[in-house]
Amino acid sequence: MAGPEAANAGLFRGPAAYEPRTPWPLLWALLAGVVIVCASILAASLLFVGRPATAGARHGMTELATLGIWQATTVVLTLAASALFGGKIRDVLALRVPAGAAVYLKGMLLMAALQVVVSVVQYGLFPQDMYADLRPFVRLFSEQWVLALLVVGVGAPLSEELLFRGFLLSALASSRVGFWGGALITTGLWTALHVGYSTAGIVEVFLIGLFFSWLLWRTGSLRVAIFCHALYNSLIVLVLRYVPLPT
Repeated sequence: MAGPEAANAGLFRGPAAYEPRTPWPLLWALLAGVVIVCASILAASLLFVGRPATAGARHGMTELATLGIWQATTVVLTLAASALFGGKIRDVLALRVPAGAAVYLKGMLLMAALQVVVSVVQYGLFPQDMYADLRPFVRLFSEQWVLALLVVGVGAPLSEELLFRGFLLSALASSRVGFWGGALITTGLWTALHVGYSTAGIVEVFLIGLFFSWLLWRTGSLRVAIFCHALYNSLIVLVLRYVPLPT
């Protein structure tokens, strides 16, 4: 039985450290996840109901603000749900402290290596799809890059990791599905949030999601996945702000 801290868990040495600790039965957890997503969408929609559409920078700010409300609501509801039925937020969401700061650096380096490989394959096979997925965000991230860093670089990793690889995965991993069955399901659900991307983009998102799941499995701590997810998203915002895409 692992202790409250993932003290002996590393990325490559020793057994995997993840241990699901949730009082939520699987079906109830899935239902709660649906409720959380729907309530968050409703909260974001109500904020701007009746307001006229705007163009340009103000429109971009509205888009980011709407996404931010969705994220904040998701975080609050996920934390609240994790505390029900006698659950402890720290345990249900696997927010235990990992084995030293080195795992953050190793996770970051592995993520960078994975991204390089995926980008090289994408560029070689589907260069137009690669750029087509990024172009819609260029103007938004250029004009509202500070807000984009907060929403995309902080809000998205927190809300998505806590709900999918924290709350839902713990219930799935506790069931007959097991950790990796649950990881495939939650990664598929998370990838569905990115509908509209090209096929190559969807594959990239799915692979990154599996990598975040692997980080959680090895370290026993969702903190490492949140950190790498935040870094990944933040770099995308900064690259699109400062690096022009090929025409």
